[in-house]
Amino acid sequence: MFDNKQQAEQELKSLVLMGICPRCSSVRIKYREYITNRTFGFQCFSCGWKSQYNLTELKEASENWFPSSK
Repeated sequence: MFDNKQQAEQELKSLVLMGICPRCSSVRIKYREYITNRTFGFQCFSCGWKSQYNLTELKEASENWFPSSK
């Protein structure tokens, strides 16, 4: 379970912050947002990689991207 969560965090960081495919580092990424179930889908046109994340997963992953300075 820990590996899957950590992998999802790394994939989302690559996709959202860097704009690259987590598998092949291509910038040819397709993004879809499904409003009805708050799901985000990603697909790479170079290697064919696909994945979907829900809003909760995205929110949890992004909490570690910019540590707060208190």
